[in-house]
Amino acid sequence: MKNKQKQIQLRDVQDVIDIIGGRWRGAILASLCDKEKRFNELKRDLGAITPRTLTKELKYLEMNKLIIRKEEVENSISVVYSLTKHGESLEPLIGQIVVWGQKHRKIILG
Repeated sequence: MKNKQKQIQLRDVQDVIDIIGGRWRGAILASLCDKEKRFNELKRDLGAITPRTLTKELKYLEMNKLIIRKEEVENSISVVYSLTKHGESLEPLIGQIVVWGQKHRKIILG
């Protein structure tokens, strides 16, 4: 029974890594934790990401119900991305990743 429980836990960890892992997905989600953003705002936050890659990653996160894409019609059509309620549930995890990353950087850099 213990082995089966461990396999389930490992599968759950792998699911999370697969969904938010990727080179850009975690950073996109972290950026959206602050507020909803337009495509170019996200691109500016992320720096080196190409528009094609950002589009692909946004579609992936939308497909996994972590973000929502909303079209806003004012003077012209603009698209805004934000976290879903399900995506917002990742905010504590992302906060912990930031803290761990800061500690890890200090250890590595001395």
